[in-house]
Amino acid sequence: MRMTRNAARIAALGAACALGSLGLSPASAAPSSALVECTGQSVSQYSPPLTNTPQATTIVNQGLLGLAASPGLCTAVGTTVLSAQYSETINNPSQSCNTTPSSGSGNRVFTWDNGQTSTFTYTSTITVINGTSASVRTGTITAGRFSGHQAEQITFFPTLDPTACATTGVATASSQTTLTIQP
Repeated sequence: MRMTRNAARIAALGAACALGSLGLSPASAAPSSALVECTGQSVSQYSPPLTNTPQATTIVNQGLLGLAASPGLCTAVGTTVLSAQYSETINNPSQSCNTTPSSGSGNRVFTWDNGQTSTFTYTSTITVINGTSASVRTGTITAGRFSGHQAEQITFFPTLDPTACATTGVATASSQTTLTIQP
């Protein structure tokens, strides 16, 4: 069975994240040709909390990459990057615990450890492999540090607690994420 390019990347990043949970550096798993590659966490806050019933939901995604995350790592070629953070708000007209996050486009601003920013203009798609959902955002850094470079961010979504989905709802969920900026 032949895997698509995104599926292969997701599988490789999943293995790298697994190495990180064992205390090993994802960067030591395989050499990277990226200008910058950062791993970290994303926390999604849902208002109102997600239940099994679809409803209009505001989703605030906040992420910590590199040294700002625990665990997290940034590797860079020809530049010093230690960490970054971001926050993005998405309004979904029909979200539930059973709804796959929607694909779409947007802008995400990364604030680096030195105070500089990078605006990532992306298109996202959702990929499901063996029951695990991942958001693959691909696009370009359109402003700020690394402007003009292609970028990709992959975020793995957790399985939500079915008991909470059926009762009080899920207000937050944590995910693993990787940002790659190409040379």
